[in-house]
Parts: sequence; structure tokens; C-alpha cells
Amino acid sequence: MTSHLNGQLEVGLRVSVLLASVFPRGLDIGRLVLLDHALLHSGDLGGPPSIHPALPLRSGELGMKRTVISAGAELACRVGLAEVVADSAGIALVASERAPGFIDLLTSPYILKLTDRASWVSKSLGQLSDQNIRQQMSEVFGHRAEEFQLNDDHGPGI
Repeated sequence: MTSHLNGQLEVGLRVSVLLASVFPRGLDIGRLVLLDHALLHSGDLGGPPSIHPALPLRSGELGMKRTVISAGAELACRVGLAEVVADSAGIALVASERAPGFIDLLTSPYILKLTDRASWVSKSLGQLSDQNIRQQMSEVFGHRAEEFQLNDDHGPGI
């Protein structure tokens, strides 16, 4: 049986919701990984209740998330909900103009929770550096910040 939890469709929707919440700014894959983790585990970071359960090893999700987020981002781009942009800062993903309208059409309780948490993530963590976000996560999970370092060796990027 195939698991749909963290499948490409679900992650593509999460990526689209996150990108729409920071529009017109874009996010690179590394930042998407951090903000997606915060989106799902917002309660751990002092935000609204977490969407995903508080499993003991949830901090370990970060190390495996890059490949999953990349696949979801690729799907969001293929269906026109996100676009890849390159500028002097590097390569980033930006919500397309149609993403907010598409997301507004979705009314499931899960999507409503995602949009609520994405708004919280954008307001609470959106202006922080990746290092500051990692530090907050390290304090919550009791791990060293180095454990949250994300590099390009974890999978394909956009």
C-alpha cells in the first residue's frame, strides 16, 4: 500500500500555501524545508497547535525533507502554482499569480489549517534568518543547530 502522507501532492500543496503566504517574495529550497517544518509543528515553536502529531523523533524529519520538498515544489511548478526565479541572490520559488485563487477554492479542514499556520509562519518566522530559525528549532528540540544544517547533498534541488 502506498502512503500518501508527505506524498508529492500533499507537499506540493504545502509548498504552494507557503509560497502564497510570503508572496511576492520567493523562498529557496533550504528555507522551504525550514518553514514547512515550522508549518507542520507550529505548536513546538510557540504558535498555533501543530498540524502533525508530536512524534518523539520529529526533529529528524528535517534531514529527509529536502528531497520531499523538492518533489512537491516541482509538482507545484508543473501545475502552474509556483515559478522558479533566478536573481543575484540565487534560485528561488515564487507563488504564481494563480496560486492564491486556487488555494482559496480549497475548503477542506486540512487546507484551512495549512493556510492558518502558513500565515503564522510568515508573520512569526518570515523575517528571521535561516540561522535564527534553526536556533529556535534547536532550543525546542534540544539538539545542536548543526543537526539542522541543510546542504545540497540531500537530494535534487530546483
